[in-house]
Amino acid sequence: MSATSKKLTVFEAACVVAGLGFGGGIMAVPFLAALNGFIYLLAIMIIAFLISVLLHLMVVEVVLRGDTSQQLVEIFGKYLFFKGGWGNALTWTIFALIVVTFYALLAGYIVGCGELLRNFTALPLPAGMFISYVVAAGVVFFGLKAIGLSEKFAIIAIGVVLLILSVWSFGRPFNHVPLLTGTSRTMLALYGMLMFCFTGIFSVPQAAEGLSWNKRKVAGAVVLGIGINFIFVLVINCMVLLVSRPVTEVAIIGWSRAIGSWALALGSTFAFLALLTSYWSVSYALAVVMVERLKWGYRTAWLIATLPTFLMAIGTSAGFLDYMRYAGGAMAVLLAILIPPALGVSRKRAEGGRPLFSLGFLGGPFFRYFIIAAYLLMAVGSALPLK
Repeated sequence: MSATSKKLTVFEAACVVAGLGFGGGIMAVPFLAALNGFIYLLAIMIIAFLISVLLHLMVVEVVLRGDTSQQLVEIFGKYLFFKGGWGNALTWTIFALIVVTFYALLAGYIVGCGELLRNFTALPLPAGMFISYVVAAGVVFFGLKAIGLSEKFAIIAIGVVLLILSVWSFGRPFNHVPLLTGTSRTMLALYGMLMFCFTGIFSVPQAAEGLSWNKRKVAGAVVLGIGINFIFVLVINCMVLLVSRPVTEVAIIGWSRAIGSWALALGSTFAFLALLTSYWSVSYALAVVMVERLKWGYRTAWLIATLPTFLMAIGTSAGFLDYMRYAGGAMAVLLAILIPPALGVSRKRAEGGRPLFSLGFLGGPFFRYFIIAAYLLMAVGSALPLK
């Protein structure tokens, strides 16, 4: 792939960031929101959004301090682990953990897409998952520019579908929406899933790569990407809580059924595209991590990053929400342990002179420790059983 083929617009880069967190989490949040009430939902959403923005801007600063847009595994190896011996072993361990986590995420997306196709077309679940895999992995085969374009058009299409469903919802009787019904357990679970919705850190190096023509725009693109997720999460939760009876685990299905049979096709399209955007961003990030760490060609890395996810989806009986909660918790631990310390070390080394982007005091020790605590709490919320 040439450098030209990797050039992204700011909006395409934002969509790559949005796509990584958008799919699985946003479909599961309304189920958890219904257990907590609207006021708790709104409060926890705002808190999760602000924490996520801070974390992602920490990643932007670390990535832009280097001469090249390295993936996070190599950044962790550069700043946190000594060369040779235990340092190399720790880098390989982190790489292995990321591969396992991403495989779980990607398998969850394939299962979710397959369930949607089965519900709408009556296809057997294995056939639906195979079609989903072909569509999802096929885009990633062609690289970053194809992903950026696909993410852009998918996000626009999702916004249009969401607008149509929202407008039509106002012609239906509304539910009585509880305001404050949550327990500490359900609020932690909601917090964990919302944090997962706003998490796209592994796409930050991709955004920096695509915006290499002006890296000063990376921070804005990242915030825009998380902001897109925030708006979509807020709208879909409000509408689902108001009209869905009941709030289903894959929320768009219950919402569409409440509007009318015609909306089921539109809702299924919405959910399918949402899951695809996540698959594209996550699998590309995994493929590039493999390219850097294993020195493979991109096509080989693409195959190893995607094919096992289809095999996992076919070979497991775990539910959609279980996949999301497991993967979100595992990723939270990685974030909490590695990113803030990497920022601290990169600042001490101050390589490359003045950075293209700096958080200033917001990247200082207090805020780094705060981020670690916030993401450890996310891990607790993601792992807690709801009953």
